Amino acid sequence: MKNTAMQLTWVGACRSAAKTETRRLASLVTLALAGALPARAQQVLVQANVANDTVKTTFGPNRRYFGHAYFGYGLLAGPAGRGAEVRTGLASAELRGGGRFKVRFSQLVALNLDLGYAFQHYDLAQTDHKVVPAPTRHREEGLNLHQLYSEISLRLNAGRRGNSVGSYLDLIAGGGWVARTTHSTEDEPAPGIGAVETTERGLPYLRRWTAGAGARLGFDRYALVARYRLTPAFGPAYAAWPELPRWALGVEIGLF
Repeated sequence: MKNTAMQLTWVGACRSAAKTETRRLASLVTLALAGALPARAQQVLVQANVANDTVKTTFGPNRRYFGHAYFGYGLLAGPAGRGAEVRTGLASAELRGGGRFKVRFSQLVALNLDLGYAFQHYDLAQTDHKVVPAPTRHREEGLNLHQLYSEISLRLNAGRRGNSVGSYLDLIAGGGWVARTTHSTEDEPAPGIGAVETTERGLPYLRRWTAGAGARLGFDRYALVARYRLTPAFGPAYAAWPELPRWALGVEIGLF
């Protein structure tokens, strides 16, 4: 009887231990699965977002790199030599458009590289002492320059701006190649004639390579711009001619 009781007690203890061990293994398996699923989900989430986060942190208005197009309008102004004056008003002007690539070195300093096209029109005044390009007077007369230009500018940022361009001052230096030149005139027509217009192309007296400096004061996409032409308007063979206005004062709008 004693042996039978001991055997029953031993069997019960083994069964209890087996049940306890089974529960423990089941708990461990459940915990392992529960830990693996979030880890897998977290791994996929990180893999999906790293590339996007990298792009967002390196390219943008106030990131390491930024590029955009722009256009601008400016008046050709300033003193001119006697005989090379332009008419007052909005006719003597410059239109330009191009692209800008910015590299930011710090929150305060960045560098801009520009490439673009500019069209300049000088509306010549018809005075008694007119010299450029000839003393002959007309009803309307203008010099037109089509120019490809490149500029480099040092940008000094100011104030807080988040991921936006913000307030800035650009110090500009650049040059250009005058690809095409024209001289246009309009005269009083004879009775029965609508208009008398002439156009001369490929003007030998206008300089083909130009250089200038300037400044740009802006906030976000809007800016006030002043440029000063450092090179003479006319070539060395026409150095005695009076100088055209050197300043271009205007506005610029960024497309972003």
